[in-house]
Amino acid sequence: MKKKILKLLSIFLIILITYITFGFNASNAETVKTMKIVIDPGHGGHETGAINYTDGIMEKDINLKTSRYLKDYLEDYYGVEIIMTHNGLDSNTEMSILDRGMVARNNNADLLLCLHYNSASAGNSWYGAEVYVTANKSCYKYNQESTEIGNLILRNLSNLGLYNRGVKTRLCQDTGPKWEYSDGTKADYYGIIRYAMKGNAEDRGPDITNGSGITSILIEHCFISGSDVQFINTDAKLQKLAQADGQAIVEHYGLKLKKDVVAELILDKTSVDMIVGDKTKIDYTINPSTAINKKVNWQASDSKIATVDENGNITAVGEGTATITATADGNDKVSSKVQVKVTNPNITIQNGERASMLEGSKMQLFTDIGAIDSKITFKSSDEDILKVDENGLVTGVKVGTAKITATYGQYKKTASIEITVNKLNENETIEIKDYKETNGVISNFARETKAEEFTKHIKVTGDLKVKVDIENFVGSGTKVQIYKGDECLQTFICKLYGDVNGDGKISAVDYMYIMNKIMDVKEITGDIEKDVADINSDKNISAVDYMYIMNDIMDVKKLDIR
Repeated sequence: MKKKILKLLSIFLIILITYITFGFNASNAETVKTMKIVIDPGHGGHETGAINYTDGIMEKDINLKTSRYLKDYLEDYYGVEIIMTHNGLDSNTEMSILDRGMVARNNNADLLLCLHYNSASAGNSWYGAEVYVTANKSCYKYNQESTEIGNLILRNLSNLGLYNRGVKTRLCQDTGPKWEYSDGTKADYYGIIRYAMKGNAEDRGPDITNGSGITSILIEHCFISGSDVQFINTDAKLQKLAQADGQAIVEHYGLKLKKDVVAELILDKTSVDMIVGDKTKIDYTINPSTAINKKVNWQASDSKIATVDENGNITAVGEGTATITATADGNDKVSSKVQVKVTNPNITIQNGERASMLEGSKMQLFTDIGAIDSKITFKSSDEDILKVDENGLVTGVKVGTAKITATYGQYKKTASIEITVNKLNENETIEIKDYKETNGVISNFARETKAEEFTKHIKVTGDLKVKVDIENFVGSGTKVQIYKGDECLQTFICKLYGDVNGDGKISAVDYMYIMNKIMDVKEITGDIEKDVADINSDKNISAVDYMYIMNDIMDVKKLDIR
Protein backbone atom coordinates (compact mmCIF):
# COMPACT_ATOMS: atom_id res chain seq x y z
CA MET A 1 0.00 0.00 0.00
CA LYS A 2 2.79 2.39 0.94
CA LYS A 3 4.54 1.71 -2.37
CA LYS A 4 1.35 2.53 -4.31
CA ILE A 5 0.93 5.82 -2.43
CA LEU A 6 4.51 6.79 -3.22
CA LYS A 7 3.95 6.00 -6.89
CA LEU A 8 0.77 8.12 -7.00
CA LEU A 9 2.58 10.97 -5.28
CA SER A 10 5.39 10.76 -7.82
CA ILE A 11 2.91 10.86 -10.72
CA PHE A 12 1.25 13.93 -9.22
CA LEU A 13 4.61 15.66 -8.89
CA ILE A 14 5.59 15.01 -12.50
CA ILE A 15 2.24 16.29 -13.79
CA LEU A 16 2.67 19.42 -11.69
CA ILE A 17 6.23 20.01 -12.85
CA THR A 18 5.37 19.39 -16.48
CA TYR A 19 2.49 21.86 -16.29
CA ILE A 20 4.59 24.52 -14.61
CA THR A 21 7.49 24.07 -17.02
CA PHE A 22 5.64 23.91 -20.30
CA GLY A 23 2.82 26.19 -19.20
CA PHE A 24 5.26 28.96 -18.30
CA ASN A 25 7.26 28.68 -21.49
CA ALA A 26 4.19 28.61 -23.68
CA SER A 27 2.80 31.81 -22.21
CA ASN A 28 5.65 34.21 -22.71
CA ALA A 29 3.71 37.23 -24.02
CA GLU A 30 1.97 39.83 -21.90
CA THR A 31 -1.84 39.67 -21.78
CA VAL A 32 -3.55 42.14 -24.11
CA LYS A 33 -6.85 43.73 -23.01
CA THR A 34 -9.64 43.04 -25.46
CA MET A 35 -12.29 45.61 -26.31
CA LYS A 36 -15.71 44.01 -26.00
CA ILE A 37 -18.44 45.30 -28.30
CA VAL A 38 -21.97 43.92 -27.97
CA ILE A 39 -24.17 44.15 -31.05
CA ASP A 40 -27.92 43.80 -30.61
CA PRO A 41 -29.94 43.10 -33.79
CA GLY A 42 -33.23 44.77 -32.87
CA HIS A 43 -36.42 42.66 -32.70
CA GLY A 44 -36.24 39.09 -34.01
CA GLY A 45 -38.30 35.93 -33.61
CA HIS A 46 -42.01 36.69 -33.61
CA GLU A 47 -41.23 40.41 -33.14
CA THR A 48 -40.93 41.64 -36.71
CA GLY A 49 -40.44 45.31 -35.96
CA ALA A 50 -41.47 47.71 -38.72
CA ILE A 51 -42.72 46.20 -41.99
CA ASN A 52 -42.61 47.61 -45.49
CA TYR A 53 -45.37 45.65 -47.16
CA THR A 54 -44.82 47.30 -50.53
CA ASP A 55 -41.22 46.18 -50.87
CA GLY A 56 -41.51 43.06 -48.67
CA ILE A 57 -39.00 44.21 -46.06
CA MET A 58 -39.19 43.23 -42.39
CA GLU A 59 -37.14 45.23 -39.92
CA LYS A 60 -36.01 42.18 -37.94
CA ASP A 61 -34.42 40.73 -41.11
CA ILE A 62 -32.44 43.80 -42.11
CA ASN A 63 -31.46 44.45 -38.46
CA LEU A 64 -29.91 40.99 -38.35
CA LYS A 65 -28.18 41.33 -41.70
CA THR A 66 -26.74 44.73 -40.83
CA SER A 67 -25.54 43.40 -37.46
CA ARG A 68 -23.77 40.49 -39.11
CA TYR A 69 -22.10 42.79 -41.62
CA LEU A 70 -21.00 45.06 -38.78
CA LYS A 71 -19.63 42.10 -36.83
CA ASP A 72 -17.62 40.93 -39.84
CA TYR A 73 -16.27 44.43 -40.38
CA LEU A 74 -15.13 45.01 -36.79
CA GLU A 75 -13.60 41.56 -36.39
CA ASP A 76 -10.91 42.53 -38.87
CA TYR A 77 -9.55 44.91 -36.23
CA TYR A 78 -7.02 44.07 -33.55
CA GLY A 79 -8.05 43.62 -29.94
CA VAL A 80 -11.81 43.54 -30.63
CA GLU A 81 -14.24 40.90 -29.38
CA ILE A 82 -17.74 41.00 -30.83
CA ILE A 83 -20.63 39.55 -28.82
CA MET A 84 -24.04 39.26 -30.46
CA THR A 85 -27.08 39.35 -28.20
CA HIS A 86 -28.51 36.84 -30.68
CA ASN A 87 -27.69 35.57 -34.13
CA GLY A 88 -31.24 35.09 -35.35
CA LEU A 89 -34.24 33.97 -33.31
CA ASP A 90 -36.71 31.24 -34.08
CA SER A 91 -40.00 32.70 -35.41
CA ASN A 92 -41.86 31.48 -32.31
CA THR A 93 -39.48 32.98 -29.76
CA GLU A 94 -38.52 36.37 -28.46
CA MET A 95 -35.69 37.92 -26.49
CA SER A 96 -36.62 40.50 -23.91
CA ILE A 97 -35.10 43.97 -23.83
CA LEU A 98 -33.81 43.26 -20.31
CA ASP A 99 -32.00 40.13 -21.48
CA ARG A 100 -30.44 42.04 -24.36
CA GLY A 101 -29.21 44.82 -22.10
CA MET A 102 -27.86 42.30 -19.60
CA VAL A 103 -25.72 40.64 -22.26
CA ALA A 104 -23.72 43.86 -22.39
CA ARG A 105 -23.87 44.33 -18.64
CA ASN A 106 -22.83 40.78 -17.76
CA ASN A 107 -19.94 40.84 -20.22
CA ASN A 108 -18.76 44.22 -18.90
CA ALA A 109 -18.85 45.46 -22.48
CA ASP A 110 -17.02 48.58 -23.59
CA LEU A 111 -19.79 49.45 -26.03
CA LEU A 112 -23.33 48.35 -26.85
CA LEU A 113 -24.70 48.98 -30.35
CA CYS A 114 -28.39 48.36 -30.88
CA LEU A 115 -29.26 48.33 -34.60
CA HIS A 116 -32.69 49.35 -35.86
CA TYR A 117 -34.55 50.83 -38.81
CA ASN A 118 -37.26 53.42 -38.24
CA SER A 119 -40.98 53.25 -38.94
CA ALA A 120 -43.24 56.11 -39.92
CA SER A 121 -46.92 56.66 -39.25
CA ALA A 122 -49.28 56.29 -42.19
CA GLY A 123 -49.25 59.34 -44.38
CA ASN A 124 -45.90 60.64 -43.07
CA SER A 125 -42.97 60.87 -45.45
CA TRP A 126 -40.22 60.94 -42.85
CA TYR A 127 -36.65 60.15 -43.80
CA GLY A 128 -33.10 60.13 -42.44
CA ALA A 129 -30.94 58.57 -39.71
CA GLU A 130 -30.97 59.28 -36.00
CA VAL A 131 -29.13 58.00 -32.97
CA TYR A 132 -30.32 57.68 -29.37
CA VAL A 133 -27.96 57.77 -26.38
CA THR A 134 -28.31 57.99 -22.63
CA ALA A 135 -29.11 61.37 -21.11
CA ASN A 136 -27.07 60.58 -17.98
CA LYS A 137 -23.97 62.75 -17.67
CA SER A 138 -22.46 61.41 -14.45
CA CYS A 139 -19.49 59.95 -16.42
CA TYR A 140 -17.81 60.83 -19.70
CA LYS A 141 -18.53 57.36 -21.07
CA TYR A 142 -22.30 57.92 -20.92
CA ASN A 143 -23.87 60.89 -22.70
CA GLN A 144 -20.66 62.59 -23.82
CA GLU A 145 -18.83 59.64 -25.33
CA SER A 146 -21.91 58.02 -26.84
CA THR A 147 -22.83 61.40 -28.40
CA GLU A 148 -19.36 61.69 -29.93
CA ILE A 149 -19.64 58.21 -31.44
CA GLY A 150 -23.22 58.88 -32.53
CA ASN A 151 -22.18 62.00 -34.42
CA LEU A 152 -19.46 60.05 -36.22
CA ILE A 153 -21.99 57.40 -37.22
CA LEU A 154 -24.43 60.02 -38.51
CA ARG A 155 -21.65 61.78 -40.42
CA ASN A 156 -20.78 58.53 -42.19
CA LEU A 157 -24.42 57.75 -42.93
CA SER A 158 -24.83 61.27 -44.30
CA ASN A 159 -21.89 60.62 -46.61
CA LEU A 160 -23.97 57.79 -48.08
CA GLY A 161 -26.79 60.26 -48.80
CA LEU A 162 -28.95 59.87 -45.68
CA TYR A 163 -30.41 62.88 -43.93
CA ASN A 164 -28.91 63.54 -40.47
CA ARG A 165 -31.69 63.76 -37.88
CA GLY A 166 -29.20 64.15 -35.03
CA VAL A 167 -28.13 62.48 -31.79
CA LYS A 168 -31.03 62.40 -29.35
CA THR A 169 -32.03 61.40 -25.85
CA ARG A 170 -35.43 60.30 -24.63
CA LEU A 171 -36.43 59.96 -20.98
CA CYS A 172 -39.03 57.84 -19.23
CA GLN A 173 -42.25 59.66 -18.38
CA ASP A 174 -43.14 57.28 -15.56
CA THR A 175 -42.23 58.12 -11.98
CA GLY A 176 -40.65 56.15 -9.14
CA PRO A 177 -37.30 54.42 -8.49
CA LYS A 178 -37.89 51.90 -11.27
CA TRP A 179 -37.65 54.74 -13.78
CA GLU A 180 -34.64 56.49 -12.26
CA TYR A 181 -30.90 55.94 -12.07
CA SER A 182 -28.94 55.66 -8.82
CA ASP A 183 -27.98 59.34 -8.94
CA GLY A 184 -31.67 60.32 -8.95
CA THR A 185 -31.82 61.33 -12.61
CA LYS A 186 -34.58 60.17 -14.94
CA ALA A 187 -33.78 56.87 -16.65
CA ASP A 188 -33.72 56.54 -20.43
CA TYR A 189 -36.89 55.59 -22.28
CA TYR A 190 -35.29 52.88 -24.40
CA GLY A 191 -34.92 49.75 -22.30
CA ILE A 192 -31.83 48.51 -24.15
CA ILE A 193 -30.00 51.65 -22.97
CA ARG A 194 -31.65 51.75 -19.54
CA TYR A 195 -30.88 48.15 -18.60
CA ALA A 196 -27.33 48.31 -19.95
CA MET A 197 -26.83 51.38 -17.77
CA LYS A 198 -28.27 50.17 -14.47
CA GLY A 199 -28.45 46.40 -14.89
CA ASN A 200 -31.79 46.20 -13.12
CA ALA A 201 -35.45 46.21 -14.10
CA GLU A 202 -37.16 46.82 -10.75
CA ASP A 203 -35.33 49.67 -9.01
CA ARG A 204 -32.55 52.18 -9.48
CA GLY A 205 -29.89 49.47 -9.54
CA PRO A 206 -26.31 49.86 -8.32
CA ASP A 207 -24.35 53.11 -8.38
CA ILE A 208 -23.60 54.17 -11.96
CA THR A 209 -21.54 57.25 -11.08
CA ASN A 210 -18.50 54.96 -10.78
CA GLY A 211 -18.75 54.06 -14.47
CA SER A 212 -20.41 50.66 -14.08
CA GLY A 213 -22.94 51.43 -16.82
CA ILE A 214 -22.31 50.55 -20.46
CA THR A 215 -21.72 53.09 -23.23
CA SER A 216 -24.84 52.41 -25.32
CA ILE A 217 -26.02 53.61 -28.71
CA LEU A 218 -29.30 52.85 -30.48
CA ILE A 219 -29.04 53.49 -34.23
CA GLU A 220 -32.10 54.12 -36.40
CA HIS A 221 -30.32 53.90 -39.75
CA CYS A 222 -33.19 55.19 -41.83
CA PHE A 223 -36.90 54.71 -42.37
CA ILE A 224 -38.02 51.34 -43.68
CA SER A 225 -40.48 52.89 -46.12
CA GLY A 226 -40.68 56.00 -48.26
CA SER A 227 -37.68 57.60 -49.94
CA ASP A 228 -35.18 55.83 -47.61
CA VAL A 229 -35.98 52.43 -49.18
CA GLN A 230 -33.29 53.15 -51.79
CA PHE A 231 -30.67 52.66 -49.02
CA ILE A 232 -31.87 49.24 -47.85
CA ASN A 233 -33.27 47.37 -50.84
CA THR A 234 -30.14 45.23 -51.45
CA ASP A 235 -27.70 43.36 -49.22
CA ALA A 236 -24.82 45.39 -50.66
CA LYS A 237 -26.50 48.61 -49.47
CA LEU A 238 -27.07 47.15 -45.98
CA GLN A 239 -23.39 46.26 -45.89
CA LYS A 240 -22.49 49.88 -46.65
CA LEU A 241 -24.65 51.05 -43.74
CA ALA A 242 -22.90 48.56 -41.45
CA GLN A 243 -19.50 49.77 -42.63
CA ALA A 244 -20.53 53.35 -41.88
CA ASP A 245 -21.26 52.29 -38.29
CA GLY A 246 -18.01 50.33 -38.10
CA GLN A 247 -15.86 53.13 -39.49
CA ALA A 248 -17.16 55.45 -36.78
CA ILE A 249 -16.19 52.92 -34.07
CA VAL A 250 -12.75 52.46 -35.60
CA GLU A 251 -12.16 56.20 -35.76
CA HIS A 252 -13.34 56.92 -32.24
CA TYR A 253 -11.31 54.17 -30.57
CA GLY A 254 -8.31 54.36 -32.90
CA LEU A 255 -8.58 50.69 -33.87
CA LYS A 256 -6.05 49.14 -36.23
CA LEU A 257 -6.45 46.28 -38.67
CA LYS A 258 -5.20 42.94 -37.38
CA LYS A 259 -2.93 42.51 -40.38
CA ASP A 260 -1.19 45.80 -39.59
CA VAL A 261 -0.60 45.33 -35.85
CA VAL A 262 1.88 43.19 -33.96
CA ALA A 263 -0.26 40.65 -32.10
CA GLU A 264 2.50 38.37 -30.88
CA LEU A 265 6.18 38.76 -30.08
CA ILE A 266 7.99 35.46 -29.52
CA LEU A 267 11.53 35.38 -28.17
CA ASP A 268 13.71 32.39 -29.00
CA LYS A 269 14.69 32.04 -25.33
CA THR A 270 12.82 32.34 -22.04
CA SER A 271 15.93 32.12 -19.87
CA VAL A 272 19.67 32.50 -20.35
CA ASP A 273 22.56 31.50 -18.10
CA MET A 274 25.60 33.71 -18.58
CA ILE A 275 29.00 34.40 -17.06
CA VAL A 276 30.19 37.91 -16.29
CA GLY A 277 31.57 39.48 -19.45
CA ASP A 278 29.71 37.17 -21.84
CA LYS A 279 27.46 38.33 -24.67
CA THR A 280 24.49 36.63 -26.30
CA LYS A 281 21.77 37.63 -28.75
CA ILE A 282 18.02 37.18 -28.36
CA ASP A 283 16.23 36.54 -31.65
CA TYR A 284 12.50 37.02 -32.08
CA THR A 285 9.52 36.38 -34.32
CA ILE A 286 6.71 38.88 -34.94
CA ASN A 287 3.19 37.81 -35.86
CA PRO A 288 1.51 38.61 -38.12
CA SER A 289 4.29 39.07 -40.66
CA THR A 290 2.20 41.82 -42.32
CA ALA A 291 2.53 44.13 -39.28
CA ILE A 292 3.55 47.60 -40.39
CA ASN A 293 5.84 48.55 -37.52
CA LYS A 294 8.15 45.68 -36.60
CA LYS A 295 10.54 47.65 -34.44
CA VAL A 296 11.24 46.05 -31.05
CA ASN A 297 12.26 48.05 -27.99
CA TRP A 298 14.49 46.37 -25.40
CA GLN A 299 14.88 47.11 -21.71
CA ALA A 300 16.89 45.53 -18.87
CA SER A 301 15.49 45.54 -15.33
CA ASP A 302 18.94 45.96 -13.73
CA SER A 303 21.82 47.33 -15.78
CA LYS A 304 24.27 46.35 -13.03
CA ILE A 305 23.54 42.70 -13.85
CA ALA A 306 22.81 42.74 -17.59
CA THR A 307 22.45 45.30 -20.35
CA VAL A 308 20.72 45.00 -23.71
CA ASP A 309 21.13 47.08 -26.86
CA GLU A 310 18.60 48.04 -29.52
CA ASN A 311 19.22 44.79 -31.41
CA GLY A 312 18.66 42.42 -28.48
CA ASN A 313 22.34 41.83 -27.73
CA ILE A 314 22.72 41.07 -24.01
CA THR A 315 25.92 41.68 -22.05
CA ALA A 316 26.44 40.08 -18.64
CA VAL A 317 27.77 42.78 -16.29
CA GLY A 318 27.57 41.45 -12.72
CA GLU A 319 26.28 38.51 -10.72
CA GLY A 320 22.53 38.20 -10.14
CA THR A 321 19.26 37.83 -12.04
CA ALA A 322 17.75 40.41 -14.38
CA THR A 323 14.76 40.50 -16.73
CA ILE A 324 15.07 41.60 -20.34
CA THR A 325 11.77 42.87 -21.75
CA ALA A 326 11.07 43.19 -25.46
CA THR A 327 8.11 45.35 -26.48
CA ALA A 328 6.66 45.63 -29.96
CA ASP A 329 6.79 49.28 -31.00
CA GLY A 330 3.72 48.85 -33.19
CA ASN A 331 1.70 47.67 -30.19
CA ASP A 332 2.99 48.56 -26.75
CA LYS A 333 0.58 46.06 -25.17
CA VAL A 334 2.53 43.11 -26.61
CA SER A 335 5.79 42.16 -24.95
CA SER A 336 7.89 39.15 -24.02
CA LYS A 337 10.50 38.57 -21.35
CA VAL A 338 13.65 36.54 -20.82
CA GLN A 339 15.26 35.86 -17.45
CA VAL A 340 19.02 36.32 -17.37
CA LYS A 341 21.09 34.65 -14.67
CA VAL A 342 24.63 35.92 -14.43
CA THR A 343 27.24 34.00 -12.46
CA ASN A 344 30.99 34.29 -11.96
CA PRO A 345 31.96 30.86 -10.58
CA ASN A 346 35.42 29.35 -10.17
CA ILE A 347 36.30 26.95 -12.95
CA THR A 348 37.46 23.39 -12.37
CA ILE A 349 38.34 20.64 -14.80
CA GLN A 350 36.32 17.59 -13.91
CA ASN A 351 38.95 15.19 -15.22
CA GLY A 352 41.10 16.15 -12.21
CA GLU A 353 44.48 17.83 -11.64
CA ARG A 354 46.42 15.06 -13.40
CA ALA A 355 45.66 12.49 -16.07
CA SER A 356 47.47 10.15 -18.43
CA MET A 357 46.86 9.19 -22.03
CA LEU A 358 48.53 7.15 -24.73
CA GLU A 359 50.38 8.53 -27.68
CA GLY A 360 47.98 9.05 -30.60
CA SER A 361 44.85 8.82 -28.40
CA LYS A 362 42.32 11.56 -27.58
CA MET A 363 40.87 12.74 -24.28
CA GLN A 364 37.83 14.96 -23.82
CA LEU A 365 38.20 17.50 -21.01
CA PHE A 366 35.14 18.38 -18.96
CA THR A 367 34.66 21.56 -16.92
CA ASP A 368 32.07 22.51 -14.33
CA ILE A 369 30.80 25.46 -16.41
CA GLY A 370 31.43 24.38 -19.99
CA ALA A 371 27.74 24.15 -20.92
CA ILE A 372 26.97 27.74 -19.87
CA ASP A 373 26.73 30.26 -22.71
CA SER A 374 30.34 31.38 -22.50
CA LYS A 375 33.46 30.85 -24.54
CA ILE A 376 36.05 28.77 -22.74
CA THR A 377 39.47 28.81 -24.33
CA PHE A 378 41.91 25.94 -24.00
CA LYS A 379 45.67 26.19 -24.41
CA SER A 380 48.50 23.66 -24.32
CA SER A 381 51.82 24.50 -22.65
CA ASP A 382 53.62 22.34 -25.24
CA GLU A 383 51.93 21.55 -28.53
CA ASP A 384 54.68 19.13 -29.45
CA ILE A 385 53.34 16.91 -26.65
CA LEU A 386 49.64 17.89 -26.38
CA LYS A 387 47.28 19.56 -28.79
CA VAL A 388 43.84 20.82 -27.73
CA ASP A 389 40.95 22.18 -29.79
CA GLU A 390 38.36 24.86 -28.90
CA ASN A 391 36.08 22.22 -27.35
CA GLY A 392 38.67 20.82 -24.96
CA LEU A 393 39.49 17.70 -27.00
CA VAL A 394 43.12 16.81 -26.30
CA THR A 395 45.37 14.76 -28.60
CA GLY A 396 48.48 13.02 -27.26
CA VAL A 397 51.15 13.85 -29.84
CA LYS A 398 54.27 12.28 -28.31
CA VAL A 399 55.59 10.99 -25.02
CA GLY A 400 56.07 13.67 -22.40
CA THR A 401 54.19 15.86 -19.91
CA ALA A 402 52.42 19.16 -20.61
CA LYS A 403 49.66 21.26 -19.11
CA ILE A 404 46.28 22.22 -20.58
CA THR A 405 44.84 25.48 -19.23
CA ALA A 406 41.15 26.43 -19.54
CA THR A 407 40.32 30.14 -19.38
CA TYR A 408 36.92 31.80 -19.28
CA GLY A 409 35.11 35.03 -18.59
CA GLN A 410 35.92 38.70 -18.28
CA TYR A 411 38.21 38.07 -15.32
CA LYS A 412 40.21 35.35 -17.09
CA LYS A 413 39.69 32.72 -14.42
CA THR A 414 41.67 29.59 -15.16
CA ALA A 415 41.98 25.92 -14.28
CA SER A 416 44.67 23.50 -15.39
CA ILE A 417 45.28 19.79 -15.75
CA GLU A 418 48.68 18.14 -16.16
CA ILE A 419 48.61 15.34 -18.70
CA THR A 420 51.34 12.79 -19.28
CA VAL A 421 51.54 11.09 -22.67
CA ASN A 422 52.73 7.48 -22.53
CA LYS A 423 53.51 4.74 -25.01
CA LEU A 424 52.77 1.04 -24.70
CA ASN A 425 55.39 -1.63 -25.21
CA GLU A 426 54.88 -4.19 -27.95
CA ASN A 427 53.52 -6.81 -25.52
CA GLU A 428 51.06 -4.36 -23.89
CA THR A 429 47.49 -3.91 -25.14
CA ILE A 430 44.27 -2.31 -23.85
CA GLU A 431 40.90 -3.50 -25.20
CA ILE A 432 37.46 -2.37 -24.02
CA LYS A 433 34.86 -5.07 -24.73
CA ASP A 434 31.06 -4.59 -24.86
CA TYR A 435 31.24 -0.98 -23.61
CA LYS A 436 31.61 2.10 -25.81
CA GLU A 437 34.73 4.27 -25.65
CA THR A 438 35.03 7.61 -27.44
CA ASN A 439 37.78 10.15 -26.79
CA GLY A 440 38.56 8.66 -23.42
CA VAL A 441 34.90 8.46 -22.33
CA ILE A 442 33.41 5.06 -21.50
CA SER A 443 29.63 4.59 -21.72
CA ASN A 444 27.06 1.93 -22.64
CA PHE A 445 27.41 0.00 -19.40
CA ALA A 446 24.56 -1.07 -17.15
CA ARG A 447 23.50 0.75 -14.02
CA GLU A 448 24.59 -0.64 -10.65
CA THR A 449 27.69 -2.22 -12.17
CA LYS A 450 30.31 -2.86 -9.51
CA ALA A 451 33.97 -2.16 -10.14
CA GLU A 452 34.84 -5.84 -10.12
CA GLU A 453 32.33 -6.61 -12.86
CA PHE A 454 33.20 -3.43 -14.79
CA THR A 455 36.92 -4.26 -15.01
CA LYS A 456 36.13 -7.63 -16.59
CA HIS A 457 35.23 -5.72 -19.75
CA ILE A 458 38.62 -4.01 -19.96
CA LYS A 459 41.21 -6.48 -21.21
CA VAL A 460 44.88 -5.64 -20.72
CA THR A 461 48.04 -7.60 -21.43
CA GLY A 462 51.62 -7.42 -20.25
CA ASP A 463 52.19 -5.89 -16.84
CA LEU A 464 49.15 -3.61 -17.08
CA LYS A 465 46.41 -3.44 -14.45
CA VAL A 466 42.99 -1.77 -14.31
CA LYS A 467 41.98 0.43 -11.36
CA VAL A 468 38.58 1.99 -10.73
CA ASP A 469 38.27 4.85 -8.20
CA ILE A 470 34.99 3.76 -6.55
CA GLU A 471 33.97 1.36 -3.83
CA ASN A 472 30.38 0.67 -4.94
CA PHE A 473 28.87 1.21 -8.43
CA VAL A 474 30.54 2.73 -11.49
CA GLY A 475 28.72 5.95 -12.37
CA SER A 476 28.99 9.26 -14.17
CA GLY A 477 32.39 10.81 -13.48
CA THR A 478 34.01 7.59 -12.29
CA LYS A 479 37.68 7.40 -13.33
CA VAL A 480 39.11 4.23 -14.79
CA GLN A 481 42.92 4.11 -14.96
CA ILE A 482 45.40 1.73 -16.55
CA TYR A 483 48.56 1.25 -14.46
CA LYS A 484 51.97 -0.26 -15.07
CA GLY A 485 53.45 -0.63 -11.66
CA ASP A 486 53.05 2.74 -9.95
CA GLU A 487 52.77 4.62 -13.22
CA CYS A 488 49.36 5.53 -14.69
CA LEU A 489 49.44 5.13 -18.48
CA GLN A 490 45.84 5.92 -19.43
CA THR A 491 42.84 7.65 -17.78
CA PHE A 492 39.24 7.10 -18.85
CA ILE A 493 36.14 8.84 -17.47
CA CYS A 494 32.67 7.24 -17.35
CA LYS A 495 29.17 8.37 -18.27
CA LEU A 496 25.89 6.69 -17.35
CA TYR A 497 22.90 8.52 -18.87
CA GLY A 498 20.30 9.35 -16.24
CA ASP A 499 22.85 9.06 -13.41
CA VAL A 500 23.11 12.78 -12.62
CA ASN A 501 24.58 12.44 -9.11
CA GLY A 502 27.20 9.89 -10.17
CA ASP A 503 26.26 7.05 -7.81
CA GLY A 504 25.84 4.50 -10.60
CA LYS A 505 22.07 4.21 -10.10
CA ILE A 506 18.94 5.75 -11.64
CA SER A 507 16.81 6.96 -8.73
CA ALA A 508 14.61 9.71 -7.32
CA VAL A 509 17.78 11.61 -6.46
CA ASP A 510 18.49 12.05 -10.15
CA TYR A 511 15.02 13.30 -11.04
CA MET A 512 15.25 15.74 -8.13
CA TYR A 513 18.36 17.21 -9.74
CA ILE A 514 16.43 17.71 -12.98
CA MET A 515 13.34 19.01 -11.19
CA ASN A 516 15.41 21.59 -9.29
CA LYS A 517 16.97 22.65 -12.58
CA ILE A 518 13.71 23.15 -14.49
CA MET A 519 12.12 24.85 -11.45
CA ASP A 520 15.09 27.25 -11.24
CA VAL A 521 15.82 26.06 -7.71
CA LYS A 522 19.37 24.89 -8.35
CA GLU A 523 21.50 24.59 -11.46
CA ILE A 524 23.05 21.34 -12.58
CA THR A 525 26.76 22.11 -12.73
CA GLY A 526 29.40 20.30 -14.71
CA ASP A 527 29.61 19.11 -18.30
CA ILE A 528 29.27 15.46 -17.32
CA GLU A 529 26.21 16.02 -15.13
CA LYS A 530 24.52 18.21 -17.73
CA ASP A 531 25.23 15.69 -20.48
CA VAL A 532 23.78 12.69 -18.61
CA ALA A 533 20.77 14.77 -17.46
CA ASP A 534 19.94 15.58 -21.11
CA ILE A 535 18.60 12.09 -21.68
CA ASN A 536 16.94 12.77 -25.03
CA SER A 537 20.04 14.66 -26.27
CA ASP A 538 18.15 17.76 -27.44
CA LYS A 539 20.68 20.14 -25.81
CA ASN A 540 18.07 21.17 -23.26
CA ILE A 541 17.35 19.84 -19.78
CA SER A 542 13.57 19.88 -19.44
CA ALA A 543 10.52 18.07 -18.10
CA VAL A 544 10.91 15.63 -21.00
CA ASP A 545 14.11 14.33 -19.38
CA TYR A 546 12.34 14.24 -16.03
CA MET A 547 9.66 12.05 -17.60
CA TYR A 548 12.26 9.60 -18.90
CA ILE A 549 13.66 9.08 -15.41
CA MET A 550 10.22 8.99 -13.83
CA ASN A 551 9.09 6.31 -16.29
CA ASP A 552 12.24 4.35 -15.49
CA ILE A 553 11.69 4.53 -11.72
CA MET A 554 7.98 3.69 -12.08
CA ASP A 555 8.86 0.69 -14.29
CA VAL A 556 6.84 2.18 -17.16
CA LYS A 557 9.78 2.22 -19.56
CA LYS A 558 13.42 1.61 -18.74
CA LEU A 559 16.14 3.90 -20.04
CA ASP A 560 18.18 2.47 -22.87
CA ILE A 561 21.83 1.81 -22.14
CA ARG A 562 24.01 4.07 -24.25
